[in-house]
Amino acid sequence: MERKECVFLDRNKHFQQHSSSASCCRPLLFLLLGIAIGYLITQVVLWPLMDFKSHANRTSETNPLDIDLSDEVRVLCYVYTKQMNHKVEAQAVLMTWGRRCNKLIFFTSHNDSSLRGSVGLPGDVNYRETWRKTKRALKYLYDHHLNDADWFLEADDETFVVMENLRYMVYPYSPEMAIYFGSPGTVMSRAALRRVVELALPNPSKCEPKDSGATGGRLKECLENANVVAGNSHDSKGRRRIYLIDPQARSNRYLHYDPTFWFWKFLAYRTQEGIFAWSKYAVSFHYVQHRYIHCFEYMIYRLRPFGRKLPVEYLPVKLDRVEKEDFKGDQSQNVEKEVPADYAY
Repeated sequence: MERKECVFLDRNKHFQQHSSSASCCRPLLFLLLGIAIGYLITQVVLWPLMDFKSHANRTSETNPLDIDLSDEVRVLCYVYTKQMNHKVEAQAVLMTWGRRCNKLIFFTSHNDSSLRGSVGLPGDVNYRETWRKTKRALKYLYDHHLNDADWFLEADDETFVVMENLRYMVYPYSPEMAIYFGSPGTVMSRAALRRVVELALPNPSKCEPKDSGATGGRLKECLENANVVAGNSHDSKGRRRIYLIDPQARSNRYLHYDPTFWFWKFLAYRTQEGIFAWSKYAVSFHYVQHRYIHCFEYMIYRLRPFGRKLPVEYLPVKLDRVEKEDFKGDQSQNVEKEVPADYAY
């Protein structure tokens, strides 16, 4: 009897220990179950309703213009370079602003598998740009890429282009309008490219037939002789947006009007003088060394001042047609309601 009682007591004791262990595990199981249910509710119900847009760089409401115009305003960028610049200068363009073009082509003296997008055009290997090279490049674009883009941007490997501002500038105009902006560093519509290749290049009275020499202002003459309108590239405040120099060039000869200086001869429209005439919506800068191209990339696209209030921006109204009279004054349709800065270029 004593042995049976002992066995009974042992079994009862074991049952009590098992019950105590199970009761200790229940809270942990309920906790894990609650976490799982909460996660499912967050994913299925709350997540689609929550706005996770980053406001880290804004001190006001998110601007509804945070859109990408790259599909609506297709730009083919063709960049003049030369063999000795493939590994450094051309690569700098390829790694920075060239990535934002819808299509990027490097016109050089020969094809180079290490430079993506290179197209060889026979010519002098010591010059990135010649008049013969320019004419062959235009003909190549006409023959192979006329319908691949709405706008065609001419640049070289010492240029930095803010592609978002370029698309914003040409947004009001149809690519079927024969219009161009800037010279050199020209951006022309599809209709303008068609006219210059079909009407100007084959006609010695409209376009320089000789191949020798630099391009200079010859492309501008060809465009105008083909009745292509020179568009006003100024912003709404009359400030230039396409620059033949980089921001560091602050010599008085660049900042103050001098009709004998080469810089002012290239400008189709004379604007304000001084550094304060530089637009906040600048499109391009020329004579930018490759090390500064990478610097521009960082300063424009990565560096952000904390707490700075950003301007409210609006897309301009699209135009149905283009006339020369439309470009004699400021582009009033490019209205930028800017927040006053401490000092504004």
